[in-house]
Amino acid sequence: MKKTLTKIGLALALTTLTLSAETAGTVNGMKISVAEANKALNVVSRGQATWDKISQQQKEQVLRMIAPSKLAAVKAKKELSPEEKNIALSNLWMQKKMLETKISDEEAKKTYEKLKAAAKKANPKKAFPPFEAVEKSIKMKMAQEKVVGALMKNAKIKLK
Repeated sequence: MKKTLTKIGLALALTTLTLSAETAGTVNGMKISVAEANKALNVVSRGQATWDKISQQQKEQVLRMIAPSKLAAVKAKKELSPEEKNIALSNLWMQKKMLETKISDEEAKKTYEKLKAAAKKANPKKAFPPFEAVEKSIKMKMAQEKVVGALMKNAKIKLK
Protein backbone atom coordinates (compact mmCIF):
# COMPACT_ATOMS: atom_id res chain seq x y z
CA MET A 1 0.00 0.00 0.00
CA LYS A 2 2.84 2.37 0.90
CA LYS A 3 4.57 1.62 -2.43
CA THR A 4 1.34 2.33 -4.32
CA LEU A 5 0.88 5.68 -2.56
CA THR A 6 4.50 6.56 -3.24
CA LYS A 7 4.07 5.72 -6.94
CA ILE A 8 0.87 7.79 -7.12
CA GLY A 9 2.58 10.69 -5.36
CA LEU A 10 5.55 10.48 -7.71
CA ALA A 11 3.25 10.30 -10.73
CA LEU A 12 1.32 13.37 -9.54
CA ALA A 13 4.55 15.25 -8.90
CA LEU A 14 5.82 14.44 -12.39
CA THR A 15 2.47 15.39 -13.93
CA THR A 16 2.53 18.70 -12.07
CA LEU A 17 6.07 19.36 -13.24
CA THR A 18 5.09 18.54 -16.81
CA LEU A 19 2.07 20.84 -16.69
CA SER A 20 4.02 23.70 -15.16
CA ALA A 21 6.77 23.17 -17.73
CA GLU A 22 4.25 23.87 -20.49
CA THR A 23 3.62 27.38 -19.12
CA ALA A 24 6.42 29.84 -19.77
CA GLY A 25 4.87 32.58 -17.67
CA THR A 26 1.82 34.75 -17.19
CA VAL A 27 0.67 38.28 -17.85
CA ASN A 28 -2.16 39.50 -15.61
CA GLY A 29 -2.88 35.86 -14.82
CA MET A 30 -3.12 34.80 -18.49
CA LYS A 31 -0.84 31.90 -19.31
CA ILE A 32 1.84 32.21 -21.94
CA SER A 33 2.73 28.73 -23.09
CA VAL A 34 6.18 27.48 -23.92
CA ALA A 35 4.83 26.79 -27.41
CA GLU A 36 3.89 30.48 -27.79
CA ALA A 37 7.30 31.50 -26.47
CA ASN A 38 9.05 29.14 -28.90
CA LYS A 39 6.97 30.49 -31.78
CA ALA A 40 8.04 34.05 -30.93
CA LEU A 41 11.64 32.95 -30.46
CA ASN A 42 11.63 31.18 -33.80
CA VAL A 43 10.65 34.41 -35.54
CA VAL A 44 13.04 36.64 -33.61
CA SER A 45 16.03 34.29 -33.71
CA ARG A 46 15.31 32.82 -37.17
CA GLY A 47 15.11 29.35 -35.64
CA GLN A 48 18.35 29.67 -33.65
CA ALA A 49 16.88 29.74 -30.11
CA THR A 50 14.35 27.79 -28.08
CA TRP A 51 12.82 28.45 -24.68
CA ASP A 52 14.81 25.77 -22.92
CA LYS A 53 18.13 27.08 -24.27
CA ILE A 54 17.92 30.77 -23.34
CA SER A 55 18.81 32.60 -20.14
CA GLN A 56 16.35 33.79 -17.50
CA GLN A 57 16.86 37.37 -18.67
CA GLN A 58 16.10 36.39 -22.27
CA LYS A 59 13.02 34.48 -21.12
CA GLU A 60 11.75 37.59 -19.40
CA GLN A 61 12.37 39.58 -22.58
CA VAL A 62 10.38 37.02 -24.59
CA LEU A 63 7.47 37.25 -22.13
CA ARG A 64 7.59 41.05 -22.34
CA MET A 65 7.53 40.75 -26.13
CA ILE A 66 4.43 38.48 -26.08
CA ALA A 67 2.56 40.34 -23.31
CA PRO A 68 1.25 43.30 -25.39
CA SER A 69 -0.61 41.03 -27.82
CA LYS A 70 -2.21 39.12 -24.93
CA LEU A 71 -3.23 42.37 -23.24
CA ALA A 72 -4.49 43.88 -26.51
CA ALA A 73 -6.60 40.79 -27.21
CA VAL A 74 -8.35 41.16 -23.85
CA LYS A 75 -8.99 44.87 -24.47
CA ALA A 76 -10.22 44.17 -27.99
CA LYS A 77 -12.71 41.54 -26.79
CA LYS A 78 -14.09 43.99 -24.23
CA GLU A 79 -14.02 47.23 -26.15
CA LEU A 80 -14.65 46.46 -29.83
CA SER A 81 -18.19 46.35 -31.12
CA PRO A 82 -19.31 43.26 -33.06
CA GLU A 83 -19.00 45.25 -36.30
CA GLU A 84 -15.44 46.32 -35.43
CA LYS A 85 -14.54 42.72 -34.56
CA ASN A 86 -15.83 41.57 -37.97
CA ILE A 87 -13.78 44.26 -39.73
CA ALA A 88 -10.66 43.33 -37.77
CA LEU A 89 -11.21 39.64 -38.49
CA SER A 90 -11.76 40.18 -42.22
CA ASN A 91 -8.65 42.42 -42.41
CA LEU A 92 -6.57 39.77 -40.64
CA TRP A 93 -7.89 37.08 -42.98
CA MET A 94 -7.08 39.25 -46.02
CA GLN A 95 -3.54 39.86 -44.77
CA LYS A 96 -3.05 36.15 -44.17
CA LYS A 97 -4.29 35.22 -47.64
CA MET A 98 -2.19 37.94 -49.26
CA LEU A 99 0.93 36.60 -47.53
CA GLU A 100 0.10 33.10 -48.77
CA THR A 101 -0.38 34.34 -52.35
CA LYS A 102 2.80 34.02 -54.35
CA ILE A 103 3.60 36.56 -57.04
CA SER A 104 6.56 35.77 -59.24
CA ASP A 105 9.22 38.31 -60.08
CA GLU A 106 8.20 37.98 -63.74
CA GLU A 107 4.56 38.85 -62.99
CA ALA A 108 5.60 41.83 -60.89
CA LYS A 109 8.03 43.03 -63.56
CA LYS A 110 5.30 42.87 -66.25
CA THR A 111 2.98 44.92 -64.06
CA TYR A 112 5.79 47.36 -63.32
CA GLU A 113 6.47 47.87 -67.03
CA LYS A 114 2.76 48.53 -67.69
CA LEU A 115 2.61 51.05 -64.83
CA LYS A 116 5.82 52.70 -66.03
CA ALA A 117 4.52 53.00 -69.58
CA ALA A 118 1.23 54.50 -68.39
CA ALA A 119 3.05 56.96 -66.14
CA LYS A 120 5.40 58.03 -68.97
CA LYS A 121 2.41 58.53 -71.26
CA ALA A 122 0.59 60.62 -68.66
CA ASN A 123 3.64 62.68 -67.67
CA PRO A 124 6.74 62.08 -69.82
CA LYS A 125 8.96 64.45 -67.81
CA LYS A 126 8.33 62.86 -64.42
CA ALA A 127 10.84 60.23 -63.29
CA PHE A 128 9.50 56.78 -62.46
CA PRO A 129 11.00 54.88 -59.51
CA PRO A 130 13.19 51.84 -60.23
CA PHE A 131 11.62 48.38 -59.99
CA GLU A 132 13.55 47.50 -56.82
CA ALA A 133 12.03 50.48 -55.01
CA VAL A 134 8.43 49.51 -55.76
CA GLU A 135 8.65 45.73 -56.15
CA LYS A 136 7.20 44.89 -52.72
CA SER A 137 4.27 47.26 -53.04
CA ILE A 138 3.50 45.98 -56.55
CA LYS A 139 3.55 42.37 -55.34
CA MET A 140 1.35 43.25 -52.37
CA LYS A 141 -1.17 45.03 -54.63
CA MET A 142 -1.17 42.09 -57.04
CA ALA A 143 -1.70 39.62 -54.19
CA GLN A 144 -4.59 41.73 -52.92
CA GLU A 145 -6.15 41.74 -56.39
CA LYS A 146 -5.81 37.94 -56.63
CA VAL A 147 -7.42 37.39 -53.21
CA VAL A 148 -10.28 39.80 -53.94
CA GLY A 149 -10.71 38.27 -57.39
CA ALA A 150 -10.99 34.78 -55.90
CA LEU A 151 -13.53 36.03 -53.35
CA MET A 152 -15.62 37.74 -55.98
CA LYS A 153 -15.39 34.95 -58.56
CA ASN A 154 -18.55 33.18 -57.43
CA ALA A 155 -20.20 36.04 -55.54
CA LYS A 156 -23.85 36.59 -56.35
CA ILE A 157 -24.55 40.28 -55.77
CA LYS A 158 -28.14 41.50 -56.20
CA LEU A 159 -29.53 44.98 -55.94
CA LYS A 160 -32.93 45.26 -54.29
